[in-house]
Amino acid sequence: MQKYLMAALLVLACLVGIGTTFSVVNKHAAENAPETDTGPSLKLEASNFKFDQAEYKVKAGESVKVSLNIKEGIHAVAIEGTPVKLDKQNNKQDVVFDKPGKYTIMCTLPCGPGHADMKSTLIVE
Repeated sequence: MQKYLMAALLVLACLVGIGTTFSVVNKHAAENAPETDTGPSLKLEASNFKFDQAEYKVKAGESVKVSLNIKEGIHAVAIEGTPVKLDKQNNKQDVVFDKPGKYTIMCTLPCGPGHADMKSTLIVE
């Protein structure tokens, strides 16, 4: 009787382990799935003390999906003169840039010795 009970517990433990594994894999796949949204986007990629581009360009008057991808370190981003504020938890925002011009993109979370120089430029045409 104990042998059957132990076998049943072993099978149950394996099923729970497999279920947990697939749950983690599915969550990871969903987080890394490509976005299906269409339309203009502004993708900011932050790593230690720099953005992936010195300049980003968007067209004035269009609705743009702004997103933040943190490749390395801990960062939060703001674009001066706009309502854009992104961080790890709130990493996407839809915004319309009405006024053409140049705007400073900056890290707003002290991220280390190069933090003060972590800036880029948004050009709204």
